[in-house]
Amino acid sequence: MKILHVLLTRMPVPPPKYGGTERVLWALYKGQKALGHEVKFLTKNNNNHPDALTFDSSKPLEQQVEGWADIIHFHFLFDGQLKTPFVCTTHNQQLTPRTFPQNTIFLGQRHAERSGAKAFVYNGLYWDDYGEPNLKTPSNYIHFLANAKYRDKNLKDSVTIARQANKNLHVLGSKRLSLKWKRDGKYQPYFYAGKDLKFYGMIGGEEKNTVIRNSQALIFPVLIHEAFGLAMIESLYLGCPVIGSHHGSVPELITPEVGLSTSSKSEMVEALKNIGQFSRKICHEYARDTFSHIAMSKKYLNYYEQVLNGHPLHDGAPHCPGNLDIELTLDA
Repeated sequence: MKILHVLLTRMPVPPPKYGGTERVLWALYKGQKALGHEVKFLTKNNNNHPDALTFDSSKPLEQQVEGWADIIHFHFLFDGQLKTPFVCTTHNQQLTPRTFPQNTIFLGQRHAERSGAKAFVYNGLYWDDYGEPNLKTPSNYIHFLANAKYRDKNLKDSVTIARQANKNLHVLGSKRLSLKWKRDGKYQPYFYAGKDLKFYGMIGGEEKNTVIRNSQALIFPVLIHEAFGLAMIESLYLGCPVIGSHHGSVPELITPEVGLSTSSKSEMVEALKNIGQFSRKICHEYARDTFSHIAMSKKYLNYYEQVLNGHPLHDGAPHCPGNLDIELTLDA
């Protein structure tokens, strides 16, 4: 099968630092190639890769994707008309009313159900890029992995929970002093003092992997209807249990064997105080097997076959009513 992936971002594939959707696209490329298919990807970045195509802003997108592939996989919601069969993956949770293309694929069961849909594929990653996990004795800290300028990532509660559990907190993807986004579209500064906090900013590759694999756990108290949290599966693969909220994809992805999903900050504190109850080996094996590039690629291929055989992925166009509560909180 000839497969063309389309993601119109300017970040390279694979991304040198943190790039979520770009990293998933790279995993799909590697997985589908390994399964014997011809695969190319189109982005706005000149990736300098033999199977990479660069988007030309002077030409219509339709003209650039037609003619080679048996199926086109858009990593955004494409509403145009094509001769070539195509599917779309929506990588975000829609918060306002929206009707999706009929062949839209979501990132989890909860993500799909919130839009009256059924077709979903869990994200996977190319684990060869992550090195070996630490299944023995981690260092005396936990980690936070997100851009703290977004309030919904909830660095504020992460710091409080870590301190109540008497854990040092290493913050990846954020700086100690920066700007935080407010719902009115403006930014306000934030600053977190304390020797128990270490900030790395945006890091990637082996530097990021080393910080994660030596951590005791990922603290993930998100206050958002997140479609899928890549930080969770990265941390699990490297041996870290996940202690998170009961929002977004956390309750779907985090089983009792690999962490905790709860609305209670005090329960998160107690879980961190007793973090040795979780087997780092089980965390690693769960992520390795459930969220691999091959597992993800096979599930997408099944949906491709369905579309190529003339059967849409949903009976009608999925629709998100846009009635989700956006003022999410945690209990004490």
